[in-house]
Amino acid sequence: MGRVEYSPLFETRRCRGRFIYRSFAISLFVTICFIWHYRFSHITKGEDGNWAWLGMLASELWFGFYWVLTQALRWNLVFRQPFKNRLSQRYEKKLPRVDIFVCTADPDIEPAMMVINTVLSVMAYDYPTEKLSVYLSGDVGSQITFYALLKASNFAKHWVPFCKRFKVEPRSPSAYFKSIVSSGYPTDPSQAKELGAIKVQFQKYYDVVMPYLKAILVNANDKSNRMLRAKAMECISLVGMVVGKEKFRDDAKQVMDVLMSLQQSQLDADDPTASYMLQAWARLCKCLGQDFLPYMGFVMPPLLQSAQLKPDVTITSADSDTEFDEDDDRCPFSYCY
Repeated sequence: MGRVEYSPLFETRRCRGRFIYRSFAISLFVTICFIWHYRFSHITKGEDGNWAWLGMLASELWFGFYWVLTQALRWNLVFRQPFKNRLSQRYEKKLPRVDIFVCTADPDIEPAMMVINTVLSVMAYDYPTEKLSVYLSGDVGSQITFYALLKASNFAKHWVPFCKRFKVEPRSPSAYFKSIVSSGYPTDPSQAKELGAIKVQFQKYYDVVMPYLKAILVNANDKSNRMLRAKAMECISLVGMVVGKEKFRDDAKQVMDVLMSLQQSQLDADDPTASYMLQAWARLCKCLGQDFLPYMGFVMPPLLQSAQLKPDVTITSADSDTEFDEDDDRCPFSYCY
């Protein structure tokens, strides 16, 4: 029988600069010994100084002894680099079963979207699927969380294989789609095709989710629900980015009308709506392309104010002499100069 090649599971590396540190440690130890020698050779004989001398001696002995003990970890410092891929190659059939519990309490403090993203990212771990079990523990038994988990279980049938096939990082759907918004779609044709299939799966739930998000955006007006309104604003813009302009066009006008009314209202200094609104405007601009041009006059003033720039920007309207290609879906910000 052929000999199976042995591959170590980790590599040990010695820390650089050990000679310099050891020289420093030896000099420091000599200094501590000199302090001890001085303390024992200058014993106070007066009653007033005995307690002070004993206190100083005890402190110096204790801290010196403590420093000597810590050198056991620092004298020969090493680093170990694990090879996780070799672990699965050697023990894939022997890996233990793992149960992961995700605990949540109040759905107002821990929104269902955040909890479900956590569950989906855990389900997509690089671990044998048949040996991984994920449990969600809801302390208050929220129906919203339960309904979100029910829908997420269907989405996981597409999301988990996608993550494992293409080694997706990060594996939280929210974080991954945000990275796509900033960096663009993947260049791998097969991965882009799979991502398009997931996008189609998500569009099935668009007509169910969007009315609730718009209702929150319109009705969450009191001070206690400001963050909820801001999060709904963020969620709407992200959903619009995912489903695309054609699907989002009709709802986009209603959403932007609400955003404009909020922008013209007097917001408190600590209201998170303002910062979330600027981010939502940017996503809506990228989603709608040239259809966003009529709203540029409302978007630019607060954007310039936040950037502390002078309002001397010329905004090109659709009626100007500049001709745009109808198929050009670039962000209208590129036409500002």
